[in-house]
Amino acid sequence: MASGKKPSSKETEKKTPLSVEAAIHRIGLILRDGETIFSEHVRRDVASGRHGASFQDILHVLQNGEILKPPEWDEKHENWKYKVEGIDLEEEELRVITVIVEEHFRLFIVTAY
Repeated sequence: MASGKKPSSKETEKKTPLSVEAAIHRIGLILRDGETIFSEHVRRDVASGRHGASFQDILHVLQNGEILKPPEWDEKHENWKYKVEGIDLEEEELRVITVIVEEHFRLFIVTAY
């Protein structure tokens, strides 16, 4: 049964992702001047030593890595996920999935592997 309510623009419109260059630049700015939040999943993995990555490794890859693939739209959370790939502090490959939350000048780290 329809409620008669008009859907919001957020419900009907997918945001345009940042270009690779803009995403890397924005990640750097947020790391320097914004807020970085690690998901519960990432915090558990770091605490348990799973994947061998530390918070410093993750931040290092975000600061120095590359985005090699287009971002992926997450329908459930209605945001773009960017995969940053690079070498961690122990010279191991590491991939970090992050969401850039423009409205709050925040990075949300979804996972690292």
